[in-house]
Amino acid sequence: MRATLIGRFLLLAIVWLAVLLPLWYWAAEWFAGPSIWLAGTVMKALFSWVDGFEQQGVTAVLHTLVQVRMAGPTGADVLGELAPEVGYPVYGYGLVLLWAMLLASRTERWWLKGLIGSVLLLPAQAWGMCFQWLRDVALLSGPAGAAYLQYSPLTNNLIAYGYQFGFLMLTPVAPILLWLSFNKQFVAALWLEAALAGKPDAPSPEASTLKK
Repeated sequence: MRATLIGRFLLLAIVWLAVLLPLWYWAAEWFAGPSIWLAGTVMKALFSWVDGFEQQGVTAVLHTLVQVRMAGPTGADVLGELAPEVGYPVYGYGLVLLWAMLLASRTERWWLKGLIGSVLLLPAQAWGMCFQWLRDVALLSGPAGAAYLQYSPLTNNLIAYGYQFGFLMLTPVAPILLWLSFNKQFVAALWLEAALAGKPDAPSPEASTLKK
């Protein structure tokens, strides 16, 4: 009986994930718009080599002035402007995770907190997109791209760390942190239940009599 709250929450979270994931994927093109706009606007404002951006379905395309060598129609190498792409689902799945946990924990005013959390997740999603773009341009564009940008090794390392942080840490952890902040009483109940489950049972009076 002690583990019912934790077990019930985990089971409901899995069920809600299974229900919400197909719906989110079906509507991902609409969900992707705000985060792609934010990421593209930030890149356009910070880097002079960014020419623009566009959304193609759930894919964000960054148009740059960075020239790289690519195969031409005749097979000969030609210079072309780099246009890296990033898929919104790679960094947007935290939205589903947040809503599933809110519904599984029966959060008070879950719909309002879900809307607020959805907005707060936009910077985390934009972070991941921006640093994947930066990684593709600065680290994966080859000698031509490196010669155009002329970034220092320190800058390249910071870009690599920013990408890893966004992909491995920020994307999956941000929705969990938001859920924790929205459900302090429920989380406290989970901790209490876990502590009680790990506490050894008190010896019965009969066992104490036998020891004497």
